[in-house]
Amino acid sequence: MFEVLLLAFALSMDAFAVSIGLGVKSASFDKKLAFKAALFFGFFQALMPLFGYLASVGLGTFIESIDHWVAFVLLSAIGGKMLYEGFGEGTEDEIAVITNKVDRKSVV
Repeated sequence: MFEVLLLAFALSMDAFAVSIGLGVKSASFDKKLAFKAALFFGFFQALMPLFGYLASVGLGTFIESIDHWVAFVLLSAIGGKMLYEGFGEGTEDEIAVITNKVDRKSVV
């Protein structure tokens, strides 16, 4: 039961961050946008754990003998990408141009 609550909390933090972003983006409260965001997040965040459970039941016996290699490959790929980006050139320059100002040409 604790794992289910932990998963629910983790998924809700993602939705919370997007909700804050949507709230900051729009100057006035948009009920239609809020409803669409809630509907999509609710649907997909209920669907993802269900899909993961069904996939584990269906593929559990097949992948059980190689699960440690799958985890090794995935974590190595993520770590390799992090190292590549960490030693890459120009990352600081890209971060330096991020501002909180709005370009008036892009605002409709």
